[in-house]
Amino acid sequence: MNSGAKPVKVSIIVVNWNGSRFLKQCLRSLSDQTSTNCEIILVDNGSSDDSIRLVQELFPRIKLIQLAANLGFTGGNAAGLSLAGGNFIALVNNDTRAEINWLEKLLQPMLDDARIGICASKLIIEGTNRIDSVGDGVTTAGVGFNRGHTEDRSNYRSLQPVFAACAAGALYRRKMIDEIGFLDEDFFLYDEDVDLSFRAQLAGWKCVYVPDAIVHHKGNATAVRLSDTHVYYHTRNLEFVWLKNMPAGLMLRYAHHKLVQEIGSFCYLCLRHGKWRPYLGAKLDAVKMFPRMWKKRRAIQARRRVSNAYLRSLMTSMFNFDFVWQKVRQMIKG
Repeated sequence: MNSGAKPVKVSIIVVNWNGSRFLKQCLRSLSDQTSTNCEIILVDNGSSDDSIRLVQELFPRIKLIQLAANLGFTGGNAAGLSLAGGNFIALVNNDTRAEINWLEKLLQPMLDDARIGICASKLIIEGTNRIDSVGDGVTTAGVGFNRGHTEDRSNYRSLQPVFAACAAGALYRRKMIDEIGFLDEDFFLYDEDVDLSFRAQLAGWKCVYVPDAIVHHKGNATAVRLSDTHVYYHTRNLEFVWLKNMPAGLMLRYAHHKLVQEIGSFCYLCLRHGKWRPYLGAKLDAVKMFPRMWKKRRAIQARRRVSNAYLRSLMTSMFNFDFVWQKVRQMIKG
């Protein structure tokens, strides 16, 4: 930046729920960033462990918001945003460890290009040399997925456009948030970051993956994968993402992709893992909330600035071999 330029301030929001075992490492890594013009906001979702005491004793300069109840990832971040003063908003999971120049590297593309609204980090599975996510993709059935998951960390070395960013370590332009809104609080947990990225794409904002912005991520530390909580919110929220954001033309064109995804999800979750109750409960609640989501859809589609062809160029086909093989391997392991 030029010496006479106005300082850029970043607000880093960390939402925590009974995660004291992770906080020291996470908050220390954020406090030690080379990019010093930032503030850290810790939002505690009514924890019953010693999270509050730990933050107050070890990190007294961090802004602390204590919520009386668990408002989920979306509600917690909304509370953090209300206190944030930055031109850029970084979201970081409490079970992460950011490398020392993470924020500096993540911020630079936004300073270079005013149309970039979202920057995605290179997320590495903690304790390994394997990728967790290098930005998120979205399938033609409207399902988000981690790009590069379990591949060697040496891959994906270049800055590149992606559909979405995983909010375990992502940066958002405040101007974009003011225009399209923040995380949808109806989601509570899971897929809220895909929804936000989809809305950004529709409105013409760019999302890029930044290979040198590295965060180490434990993953599924708050809600275990395939727990009832995970199955319920992920199943329900996938319907919200599709209904709110998928343009009508693409809904029709890829209706058979959506059907295949639904059949596969049912077989995997209900027939293989016996998750009948959370799965069916999620579908029922999605139907109940249809009018609410349809109202949101109308507002989102009214802000749309890009073509179906552009969106399709960023999506991954449900029948892409590499994607299908990745999902088959995950199902075998799961």
